[in-house]
This record gives sequence, structure tokens and C-alpha cells, in this order.
Amino acid sequence: MTDQREIDRRREELRQHLNEIEDRVNPKKVATRVVGRAQDSYNDDPTPWLAAAAGLAVLVVGGIALAVFGRR
Repeated sequence: MTDQREIDRRREELRQHLNEIEDRVNPKKVATRVVGRAQDSYNDDPTPWLAAAAGLAVLVVGGIALAVFGRR
């Protein structure tokens, strides 16, 4: 028969694993981690972020231009 201490040990391991999974998939914690990584990345080298912002601006202005001049 299995020893009660072994059952308790496995139960505690399972509880710890479930807590780790919960921490990894918790939307608030995921968002906090993503924002933290983005801020760290931006602080290291803002060039990719600036290039992405410029590309987005070109897309927006291009879409507006197509909408305005495409109707003529």
C-alpha cells in the first residue's frame, strides 16, 4: 500500500505545478510580462520600435490617400 507521506508529497508537487501553470496563463500576469519585456527592449534599442511606428504611419496615411484619391 502507498504511504500517506508519499501521497501528501505528490499532492504538494501537483499543487505547485498547478500554481505555476496558473501564473503562466493568468492574463493580467501575461500582459505585465509582455509590457515589461517591451519596455526593456525599447530601453535597449528604440530603433525597431521607431521603424515600426513609421511603417504604421505610412500605412495609415496611404490608406487615407487611397480613400480620398480613389473616389475621383
